[in-house]
Amino acid sequence: MRTRLPLLLTLLLALGLNAAAGTPSLADLTRRYARDDQRIAGALRYDRTNATTHEQVWVLETGDVLKVCRESHDAKSDTLEEFSIDDNSVYFAFRKITEALPAGGARVTEERTYLADFATLQKTRRSADFAPGMAAEIPAEAPAEKLDITKLSNDERIGAPFARKVTEITEAVRIPDCLVHNPAKDAPAQWQRIKLVGGSLSPNGRYALAWAPVKKDFVWDDYKFENSMDGYWVEPEAEDVVNFIADLTTHRCLGKTTGIHFGTRQRYNHRGCEMAWSPDSLTFIELNTEKWTYASCCIGHITADKLAPVRDLGTAATACAKEFLKTSRHAGYRRHAQAMIAAIGRPQLRNDGSGSLEVTFQVPKLMEADADVTVGVRFRLDAGKNRLDMLGAALVADP
Repeated sequence: MRTRLPLLLTLLLALGLNAAAGTPSLADLTRRYARDDQRIAGALRYDRTNATTHEQVWVLETGDVLKVCRESHDAKSDTLEEFSIDDNSVYFAFRKITEALPAGGARVTEERTYLADFATLQKTRRSADFAPGMAAEIPAEAPAEKLDITKLSNDERIGAPFARKVTEITEAVRIPDCLVHNPAKDAPAQWQRIKLVGGSLSPNGRYALAWAPVKKDFVWDDYKFENSMDGYWVEPEAEDVVNFIADLTTHRCLGKTTGIHFGTRQRYNHRGCEMAWSPDSLTFIELNTEKWTYASCCIGHITADKLAPVRDLGTAATACAKEFLKTSRHAGYRRHAQAMIAAIGRPQLRNDGSGSLEVTFQVPKLMEADADVTVGVRFRLDAGKNRLDMLGAALVADP
């Protein structure tokens, strides 16, 4: 029997687990909101309306919830709530209440909350009264009061009430009967044979990692999670899988990678998949990891809507790091080299195909100071020649 973490638990865990990645600034969150606003048109949309409430949920084709909205009405007021979500975490919440005034007209109150890494970065409020017959809309340029976030309860500071509300709405509305827009509705038959990997979307929202069982004849229901709309996986090492780069605008696969990810979630216990993209979304790294080591690491480039043959970045980077440690006569590596295994992390890419990653050599569970060492490796993929070059290596200092 296959089970999935409840959405609420996933959201709450994400608030804490993302802390190590570095806290985004308000400017970062603003850019993220603008990016996600562009992605709305290509998302699945679920819609539910009753006498007093209108709820909407937007979900990327990768299965990641993008935005949740609820409008509610009663005799005295109208309330609009919007939640923007990235990596299973609410990063922006908007609340607007329009109340009828006793003498006529309306009072509008707006609150905006910005969150990152298990904390509220900023919360603002502004309010205005409008005479009868006036449009009850606060001008965009109107100032807002910054609220004292130290006075929020701990539950509020970490965004838990938002996570609970998102879960409540999503679990009620994200059902087949409420689906009103599916961008893959008329996709070719090939698209039905693959599943997209959550969290793998390129910066421009066009490309994502996909996977499928290698065997020709299979039924996706055999790989489905219990009580999940779109959660699928293969038992690791139970059968072979193939990974693809998929184009969400044409709903076609551009080509195969050499990755071995086996499910729609990014992580399954100690096994995970990380996609690093260049800012222009044309070059990528697919990194498959296990508990102590990496399983596969490839780099590829998209040219003229086709995927060039991918290159084995993991083997090349590991060899470069080993050569650096041998040449520099690193004492810990010389002592433990035979017992060390290699892990790869922190892949980064630029538009010109250059990038970096870290290779860590370690002896699992050995608590000696020299039993692990991390080397930063620089490289470049020449897209024109489809050639991968190692540019250099250096020790990475302990944090």
